[in-house]
Formats: sequence, structure tokens, C-alpha cells
Amino acid sequence: MSIQVDNSSFYKDRLNKKVSGVCAGLARGNNLPIWGVRLGAVAALFVFPVATLLAYFVAATVLPARYY
Repeated sequence: MSIQVDNSSFYKDRLNKKVSGVCAGLARGNNLPIWGVRLGAVAALFVFPVATLLAYFVAATVLPARYY
């Protein structure tokens, strides 16, 4: 039995980035508006500041970058 993981929605979009491209990459990979993902990230920053900053830092260092 073979398990294949499609991780095409988890990357950093270097072309549309504001800080490191995490929000733009997640938005583009999941067909969501970039402004909506960024707004959600800012809202999460106010509600859960430590967890949001930690998750963003980990995503910025772990996610692969795409340049298109």
C-alpha cells in the first residue's frame, strides 16, 4: 500500500510576498484571496500572538519557496 502526499498547497510565494511569502503561498495553493489569508493572520496575531508568531516563523523557515 502506497500513500502519496500532495503538498502543493504548502509553499512560500516569493513573487507576491510582503514579509516572507507564507500567507501568499498558502492563499495561492488553496485558491483563496491573498488579502483574506493576510487578514486572518493579523486577526490571529491579536488573539493568539505567541502561537501565531511561532507558527509563522516555523512556516517561513520550513516551507519551500516558489518563484512564479
